Amino acid sequence: MFRRFKGEDGKFEECHTKDVKGLLSLYEAAQLGTSTEDILDEAMSFSSSHLECLAGGTCPPHISRLIQNELYMPQHHNAEILFASEYISFYKQEDVHNKVLLEFAKLNFKFLQLHWIHELKILTK
Repeated sequence: MFRRFKGEDGKFEECHTKDVKGLLSLYEAAQLGTSTEDILDEAMSFSSSHLECLAGGTCPPHISRLIQNELYMPQHHNAEILFASEYISFYKQEDVHNKVLLEFAKLNFKFLQLHWIHELKILTK
C-alpha cells in the first residue's frame, strides 16, 4: 500500500508534503510497523522529518500544536480520552468545521467523562 506514495526513483514523493493531515496519518501508520518492514521505516523518516519542518514553519498554531503532540506521543500510545480532548479543540479551530458535529462531540465527551467518574465511584466503594 505504501508503494503508491513512492515515485519512480523509489523514494517518497515530495508532493505529499503539502498535505499535513495525510503526513500525520502516514506517520501514525508507520508507527505500527515491525523491524522487518523497511518501507515503514522509510515512511517514518520521511513523514517525521517533514512534520518537524512544518511544526516549526508557517503552519497555523493549532496545526503546529497537533504535529508537536503527535511527534511527542503518537496517537496509538495515547489514552483515547486525551486524544479526543485534543482533537475537539483542534477541530474547533479548523476553518471549515461542522458546528453540529462539534457540539455533539463535546456532549459525547462530557457524557463519557461522567460515565467514567460514575464507574470509578463504584470501583472505589
